[in-house]
Amino acid sequence: MRNIRSLIASGAIVFAAAGCSASGTNPISPTQANVSSNVLQFAVGTANVFGTPGSLNVVATYRQPTGGFAPGDSGALLDTPTLTLPAPISATAATTGAGYDGVSTILAGPSSSEVGTPKITSDSQNPGVACATALTTFGQSGGVFGLGIEPYNATGQADCTPPGAGSTGTPFQVAPYPIPLYDTVSPDANALVPWGGPPAFELAGNPDSVVGTSANLYPAGTAGVSEGIDVFSGIAPAAGGGYTLAVAVPSTSVTQKAGFKLPGTLTTLGTATSPAYTPNGSGGGTFGFAMPTGATEAYVEVVDYGPAQPAAPAAGLTSCNGWASAGTPVYYTLETTGSGTLTLPSTIGPTAPSAVFATGAAAGTVPSVCTAAQNTTANAGTATTDDQIAIQVIGFDYPAFESSYPHSLGNPSPAIVGPNGEDDITISAATCQAGATSCTSSLPLLRRRTAELQKPGLVIRQR
Repeated sequence: MRNIRSLIASGAIVFAAAGCSASGTNPISPTQANVSSNVLQFAVGTANVFGTPGSLNVVATYRQPTGGFAPGDSGALLDTPTLTLPAPISATAATTGAGYDGVSTILAGPSSSEVGTPKITSDSQNPGVACATALTTFGQSGGVFGLGIEPYNATGQADCTPPGAGSTGTPFQVAPYPIPLYDTVSPDANALVPWGGPPAFELAGNPDSVVGTSANLYPAGTAGVSEGIDVFSGIAPAAGGGYTLAVAVPSTSVTQKAGFKLPGTLTTLGTATSPAYTPNGSGGGTFGFAMPTGATEAYVEVVDYGPAQPAAPAAGLTSCNGWASAGTPVYYTLETTGSGTLTLPSTIGPTAPSAVFATGAAAGTVPSVCTAAQNTTANAGTATTDDQIAIQVIGFDYPAFESSYPHSLGNPSPAIVGPNGEDDITISAATCQAGATSCTSSLPLLRRRTAELQKPGLVIRQR
């Protein structure tokens, strides 16, 4: 209970005890204040995706107002968004839904009902309404929350994908959407699940990387803080075009709208390049970073997949931090506003109980990215490689970091628009290193498109 209380007190997540309400809804819902007073913000811009410009970046916040139940927190646990573009969609339609939401096509493209129209839509979750049969982009899982459009809508509202027993009110997913959305490349070696990790992002004040387990009360599949990034591949920004985001809250008459108009001349950020990693020999290292042209701030994303795995033994080799692997990659994020040397601390690895740390580890003691020597020791002397890490850069010309959680806690309307009057982003292709050299084995750079669903019962829900 001490951990639960500290999480609630931090304000970094919303706590829900499923099944405690006669109506089947969350009894500690963040919508106890007047929903019509929620603050919806919306902006768009250009996206340079892996060196190819021409995609659409969408930024949204939907938060409780000053005087609300929890000012600055998400305005709803469940909503249905509609994004209206200035021109009809001409992309190829997706034919199947997501594994966790059978009526959402967001991972592969717009739905056939949306192609030829200017609307990116969702399915209603009003209790008692018959399930829709047509696919939509957001389906029933996608909603607008405190930061971004994500698959966090609560389940169990008479929807098309009924939750397991006792899990009413839990979200479809705890993991944010992978970027880019509408990704037609499968598998895409550069696809990125935008988890924010330490040292830039701390979940509930935890200074170490997070791996969700029942032991630490983070839901399985949690790997950090959602960065709330939504980039639609193949949807071209329209110079001077007007965009609208509408958010409807089921079981209420409330629909809020926000509009945004792009400038007549668009800004495109330069291609981002992943920096090389120089390990320090004790679990951390440095990066020589160059800010992408036009960007004013950036994240260097470091994803640890653990040591290279041999063909045998079947059980494989363990990272010295206990978790880093293809199944449970460990996330770190470095934030900067300029070029220069960036440092990954040596001991901010995950402290949750593991095969290496049976009862967990003290904060600040677990290696971040394990060296070959550290891994060999952890594997009882079996020769083991350095951890393999994927490195990517995300650059912005708007205050992405400042508007993110936990940095904008308590703020109903953080600034989200850059000085160019648009929100532009650039995302680098991924590179892979094991120690100081390039990876020599195949690394599963494709991030998991779905994380484990939360278990029924006690739930700690991300914003």
